[in-house]
Amino acid sequence: VDRVPLAPRLDTLEGKTIFLVDIGWGGPKAAPSIYEEMQLWFAQNMPSVKVEVRSVIGSYMQDQPELWKEISEKGHAAMIGIAG
Repeated sequence: VDRVPLAPRLDTLEGKTIFLVDIGWGGPKAAPSIYEEMQLWFAQNMPSVKVEVRSVIGSYMQDQPELWKEISEKGHAAMIGIAG
């Protein structure tokens, strides 16, 4: 397996766009509520940060080229996982 280094940390989140991506584990209702809470927190505490919530299409085991392209073109950071 070829190792791929992590992306460097951002110096700040101010003025950045962050994507929260639900991988769908636990069903369609498992994570959206926590991601909505996180989006609300950012709106109240760091209003210059734009938060975009997305879900993978199909299984989390499938590649998501359109989503990865959108994140790379419009985002500065992404949190990809589950929250159920």
